[in-house]
Order: sequence, then C-alpha cells, then structure tokens
Amino acid sequence: MISMLSTDNKKLHKQFAPSPEQNYVRVKTNAYLGEISSLSSYIISVPIVLISSYLFYNVADGDTVIAWGKEDSFFEWLTSLFYFIAAVLLVVTFTKNRNIFLLLLALILFFGAGEEISWGQRVFGFATPEEINKINVQHEFNIHNMIVFDGKTMDGELKHGISRFLGMDLMFKIFTVVFGMVLPFCVYHFKSISTIAQKYKIPIPPISIGVFFLVSWLLLKLSLAAIPTVSATASADAIRHYWRIYMAGPEIAEFIGSYTLAIICLYFYNYRNKNIMGKDFKQLGSINA
Repeated sequence: MISMLSTDNKKLHKQFAPSPEQNYVRVKTNAYLGEISSLSSYIISVPIVLISSYLFYNVADGDTVIAWGKEDSFFEWLTSLFYFIAAVLLVVTFTKNRNIFLLLLALILFFGAGEEISWGQRVFGFATPEEINKINVQHEFNIHNMIVFDGKTMDGELKHGISRFLGMDLMFKIFTVVFGMVLPFCVYHFKSISTIAQKYKIPIPPISIGVFFLVSWLLLKLSLAAIPTVSATASADAIRHYWRIYMAGPEIAEFIGSYTLAIICLYFYNYRNKNIMGKDFKQLGSINA
C-alpha cells in the first residue's frame, strides 16, 4: 500500500512539475526583477523626469511650451549639460579601466553637448561662417543641422526615403534603442554575443534603464499626435505657433535622452572598480549585492 502511494506521488509530482521552458522563463523573469530591485536607486529618477517632462509638454499653455522648448532655452541647455556630465563621468571611468569604448562614447557625448548649443555661438555671439551658413538648415555653427545630416531640406520640408536615415536625430534615436535595449538583451540571452562582448570589453548598460529610451520615443509620438492641428486656411501666425509647439517636443525628448544617458554613465562610473565591462548586469553575480 505504502509503495503504491509513493509511486502515485512521484507520478503526480512529475505531472505537475514545471517544464524546462517554464523554469527558463521563471529564472529569467527573476533575474530581470532582481536587476530592477538592485538598480532602483538609478532607475527611479528616469521615469520621474520622463513623466514630468511630457506632462509639462501636454498640459502647459502653448506659449510656455514654446519659451522653454525653443532653441537656446531651458530644455536645450539641460540637454547639453547632461551630455557634458555623462562625458565627464565616462572620462573619469576610462582613467580607471582604460576601456577604449568608454572613451569613444565620451567623445560622442562631448560632441553632442557642443552641438546642442552650436558650440556656444549665441553665448559668445560669433557669426556662422558663410560656407557653413549656405549648407546649414538652421544657419547655425554646428554639424547636425547641415543639409546632409538634418531631417529637413533647406526649404524646411521633411526628408523622405533613404536620405532621412542620415539625419542625426533619427540616428541618435536608433543608437539609444540599440545601445540601451537591444545590446543588453542580446548579451544576456545569446551566448555567442555575450562571448564577443566579454572578449572586447564592450560596455553594457542595464536594460532596466535603457528601456526608457524607447518609452520616451513612444510618448513623443503620442504627444505630437495629440497637438490640436490647424487648418490650411489658418493665419500664418497660427500655423507658425503650431509648428513652434510641435518642435518643442523633440527638444524635450532629447533632454530625456541625455538624462537617461547620464544615469547609465553614472552606473559605469560607480562600478568602475568592478569587472563589469562586457557583461550584462544580470551576469555579474555577487557584484550585484
């Protein structure tokens, strides 16, 4: 009798035991939840900044949005500031571990900081050289607004087709999503990619922070779609006012992107004495504690 009961219990246990696929999902889910818990002090500020920024864009009156979101104003200077902070954090981290990828990223972020404010053109009051003025959509002293890299033509029309993918704004969006989400996901889930990342010591940002690049991009799309449109017969002032509000949206999104990058660089800085290069946070083991 006891033997029969024992056999039945084993059969029931085997019948209701989780499958290998279920175990895999459970382990991976716990790893992601563990990352969120361990990095909560980094993560918490990003959605606060993101939500408050888009609430401002959607709720504040149009004139205030224009004043804060136009060129050379509050959000643009914040964007430049956080690019610069991120670059400094990476340079300091580089002095500790000599990782060339960190230095390259620091140079890119420093370039972004300068480009965002046209290298201080309006601060120092110097004119745009004639050669640059002719090929710069906004007639400013920078590279990202040159006709090749801007998302618009010299006439202000949006580009279409393959030329659109040369726009630095679009390239920045693609880079942040790939760097912040696709890279850590692939490193964690695919052994071959993880091996390459560890071999070359590629810096891997936590996906729990990088996911906000995509969230911001989606919220920008929703926010732009929610702006009340103006008819083609509206006055020139009304149309101009609409486009000024519209263009403030991407400026706010750039600020959120720069802040998120600064938080990721702070993560690299704080773990500069640990062997984290080439590894996803969930692969660090006891370092997480």
